[in-house]
Amino acid sequence: MRRVPRLRRILLLVLLLLVVGILGGVAVVDPFHLRNARWFTAGLGLVALVLGTTLLATVVGRGVFRVLVLVVGGAAVLGWVAVVWLASGLAGQARDTTVVDGDGRRLVVLETVGFSIDPLYSVVVRAGSGPFEQESLVYASAAEAPAPSEVRFVDADSVEIRTGGGCVYRSEVEMVTLAVDPLHLPQSVGGC
Repeated sequence: MRRVPRLRRILLLVLLLLVVGILGGVAVVDPFHLRNARWFTAGLGLVALVLGTTLLATVVGRGVFRVLVLVVGGAAVLGWVAVVWLASGLAGQARDTTVVDGDGRRLVVLETVGFSIDPLYSVVVRAGSGPFEQESLVYASAAEAPAPSEVRFVDADSVEIRTGGGCVYRSEVEMVTLAVDPLHLPQSVGGC
């Protein structure tokens, strides 16, 4: 087996790190509102740490400094995994309560049980399936607010949410990116 010269390995690692960095930037910006974007970001961050550690270990060469780089890089990888695991555990658990289908998209009412005693309700629009499923928030209730009484697609580009208190919220949803305008986040239970 022929060994790849050190300079070519370094250039290959730099190129891979650049590609992972660009993909990570796209995952953070999330222009297509991917439902699993946080997992793409976490995975790409992990790959970037491994590639960065490998690159530094290759540049340093052999000896004590290489071992030090590998130990620090391994600690950074374990720290990243711990942070992602803790952050995913802190997120509240949401369950779908109502799903309304329309034109290849779904309007979903979520009930989230988190740190408060009362559940919080939100409405999201979803499209697609699998790892590239899209999801955008349309409405999130105030604390102690009841679940929306009705959610529906008004037309191909509009959705409507009616609350138990008689408020009606309407938003436009862009077909490709699932961008929502306006996003409704009422702060109190009584007002619209």
